Amino acid sequence: MRMKSLLPRLALVGALGFGDAASAQQSGTADEAKALLARAAVAVQANQAGALAKFDDPRGGFKDHDLYVFCFDRKSGMVLAGQAMTKGKDVRSFIDPTGSKFGQQMFANARDGDIIIVDYEFPRPGSIAPVPKESFVEGLGDIACGVGYYRVSTQAPGDSPRMARVQHACAVVMGLHQPGSLYLACVRSLDRTLSSQDQARQAGALRSLCAQQKLTPGTPSFAACVETGAGF
Repeated sequence: MRMKSLLPRLALVGALGFGDAASAQQSGTADEAKALLARAAVAVQANQAGALAKFDDPRGGFKDHDLYVFCFDRKSGMVLAGQAMTKGKDVRSFIDPTGSKFGQQMFANARDGDIIIVDYEFPRPGSIAPVPKESFVEGLGDIACGVGYYRVSTQAPGDSPRMARVQHACAVVMGLHQPGSLYLACVRSLDRTLSSQDQARQAGALRSLCAQQKLTPGTPSFAACVETGAGF
């Protein structure tokens, strides 16, 4: 009976395993961010107006996984390309949850022919929980552009408090032998189920935040806000 009750869980583990792999592939790396910035710099130098339009176009060829290009005017600070909720705002006004004035750092330190690195915290796409992010910013004449990537924690799943609760549920509540195959299947299934629920709650909270910014559901700007959040 116990084996039969866990068969759906095993199927869920298999299905969610592919989902987890796909999700991991959606996160850009530092090297990919640098490469995207290099391509963006070439595009700006060739045709600035055309490049800025492409940066904001989902089909413009400048969005890679969760990486995207943002640009601002080096005199006024106005954001010219980036997330919908930042367009037209002064980059110098951006502050992360820790109080770091990362926008001011970008504005003050951007230099032609050089790349600066700015560290700050910002939610990953589809989340409202700030995580460490690192952006590479380069001066390109009268504008500056950058690309940032999320420095995702490499903490082992077994070290998280949620994992401890999951292990307790499978070992004590369900009475599964450790480290048996049924126990491991139970742990993986419950952990992934809880993770999906957390993501759903975060997405709902993010939609509420986007609505509070007076963005209208169903519009491109609202969709962009929900997908990637606001800011850099």
